[in-house]
Amino acid sequence: MDDMNLKDKLDYIEIVSKMILNFVKDYPDVVDFLSKNTMIARDKENGFCVVISFKKDEE
Repeated sequence: MDDMNLKDKLDYIEIVSKMILNFVKDYPDVVDFLSKNTMIARDKENGFCVVISFKKDEE
């Protein structure tokens, strides 16, 4: 992944995000859990974190 440019890295993140959304379509219990809770993955080395939570758009 080090040889990817910024656009490719952002595209990769978008692809992974879409994969997560497609995955949870089949697992409502995961959606229910994530809509009530937040998952946080932290990298101790650089201090960055990723927060995953689900919120349904109210249209």
